[in-house]
Amino acid sequence: MNMLSIQNNQQEEWLKVLGKGMVTLPKKWRDELRITTGDIIKAKKEGKKVIIEAIYTNLAPYRVYTDKEIDMFIQEDILPKALTKKAQKHITTFSTQ
Repeated sequence: MNMLSIQNNQQEEWLKVLGKGMVTLPKKWRDELRITTGDIIKAKKEGKKVIIEAIYTNLAPYRVYTDKEIDMFIQEDILPKALTKKAQKHITTFSTQ
């Protein structure tokens, strides 16, 4: 197979692996598969191949939280000042023993 035949094949592209193993799917593929920013896709390894599947359902095996929800979790996770002082006192007591 020469480079000309690869360039003419719409189902095959050369992709560059970036930092942390990231690759960019060609825009035409994303459009055809209706993959948009933030979508969950399924990837599996078969021998020396990586197969990527578009998922058209919200039934991902985990939940993706919004930035607003994450901010709310962080706020809920902050200890009241009195409890923080009590915890620090206990930590200091245990660390000096």
